[in-house]
Amino acid sequence: MANLNIIIGTHGRFGEEIIKSAEMIVGKMENVRAVSLLPEMSFEEFMQQVKDILAELEGETIALVDLYGGTPCNVLTALTRSYNHNVITGLNLPMLIDLYINTSNAEEIDVKQAVENCINNLRESGVHTNSMLD
Repeated sequence: MANLNIIIGTHGRFGEEIIKSAEMIVGKMENVRAVSLLPEMSFEEFMQQVKDILAELEGETIALVDLYGGTPCNVLTALTRSYNHNVITGLNLPMLIDLYINTSNAEEIDVKQAVENCINNLRESGVHTNSMLD
């Protein structure tokens, strides 16, 4: 069975909490780690925390981050050349759940397809529900 690591990189404890929320729906999630940029952390401390996590991982890795251009995004993106992972912005609960469900028991993981699915999920998960009433 293939192994996909998922890193959740966010401002504050959002990443830790979104994992807890996803686990309410899908159960305990394996190979999913949060890295949180906290107000008291320096850029260097956050960078080192991310490097430490990436250095421990084996297999393919996708990082889901909260905000394009923010420190978690910039740090994880800067490290892609050293650690060969993919970074996707716009983290939301449907994206995380879909990525996890579709890769957690896969025999083989097509990372390019998984990234494409995340982007499609992001586009489709935003719905103006008022329009559904008409």
